[in-house]
Amino acid sequence: MAKYFFHLTDGSAGLFKDEEGEDLPSLEAAQTYAVESAREILSEAALSGKAGGLNQQIEVPDESGAIVLRILVGRAVDTDSQA
Repeated sequence: MAKYFFHLTDGSAGLFKDEEGEDLPSLEAAQTYAVESAREILSEAALSGKAGGLNQQIEVPDESGAIVLRILVGRAVDTDSQA
């Protein structure tokens, strides 16, 4: 298991910094988790009538702090979470 963190940013400023992280078995599992999180953000934005989440992204660093994934929230519906 590896620990991955899921930070929400709008590109210029951090909106949410994940301090706890998630223990996941692989980078693919981290991608699935990030895509599902992005889809939740999109769903909440749609229900509230706000498009603010479209420009946000989820940055996924590993335990060393290296960013191993970036998921654009507005494109989460185009992403195959099983990739």
